Amino acid sequence: MKKILVPPPATKADEIVAVCGGMYYGQEAPGMPPFVTEGMHFEQGDPLYIIEVMKMFNKVYAPFSGTIDKIVMQGSDGTIVSKGQPLFKITPDEKFVEIDQKEVDRERRSRTGEYLTAILG
Repeated sequence: MKKILVPPPATKADEIVAVCGGMYYGQEAPGMPPFVTEGMHFEQGDPLYIIEVMKMFNKVYAPFSGTIDKIVMQGSDGTIVSKGQPLFKITPDEKFVEIDQKEVDRERRSRTGEYLTAILG
């Protein structure tokens, strides 16, 4: 049986999306403070929310640091979300810069050619 790798959900640089479908929880337990609030700064590795899938509660941690601009997730704890659904609008601490893959490939070929020429003489 073949296993097929599923790519991560597509996202914009200014939002955090649900990593998988399940039930969303914004706090550890009823009566406890939420993991994040609007205007709050978070660091890489901080818990952002919990997703429940098949009675397994999984904390989802921040892949980078930034600031929560808006909590897009409507509804209370126990709301069902789907994979790729936007949860938070954020401002990342680092700016993401798009790179041209063709330029990267050209640079690799050029350096590999120089390396081979130096080795093979």
